[in-house]
Amino acid sequence: MTNQIGKKLPATQENLKEKEALIKLASETATEEKRLSDFADMEYEEAKEIFLKNNPDKTEQDFINEIIRRVPLRDGSKVIDFAKYRKTKNPKIKELKLSDVFTPETTLAELDDNQRATLNTLLRLTFGKKD
Repeated sequence: MTNQIGKKLPATQENLKEKEALIKLASETATEEKRLSDFADMEYEEAKEIFLKNNPDKTEQDFINEIIRRVPLRDGSKVIDFAKYRKTKNPKIKELKLSDVFTPETTLAELDDNQRATLNTLLRLTFGKKD
C-alpha cells in the first residue's frame, strides 16, 4: 500500500490547537500514570498468586510463559510463525568463481562492456567497495 497523503497541511493556528488538544487527551499526569502502573502490578501479582496456588509445582517463569505470553485467537485467525522468516545466524556462503564466467586465457582488454560490468560486480562483492 502506498502513502495516500497528498501533501502536508500547513501549520495554522487551528491545526496547532487540534494537535495540542489531542496531546492533552492522550496524556496522563504523573499521578494517573503511577495509579495505572500500580493497578497493572496488582493485577499481575494476583494472577500469579492464583496460578502458583493452582499449580504448586510451577514457577513464576512458567506463569509468564503459559499465561502472559499466550496470544488468544478468538476469531480463528491464522498464526504466523515469524521464526520461519527471520534470517539465519549462519548464512550460506556463496562461492564465486571467475573461471565459471571467463576462460583462463581471457585478458581484461578482450572483455566487452557487459563482461567488465560482471567482473566489477564480482570483485566488489568479493572485496568490498574501496573509498
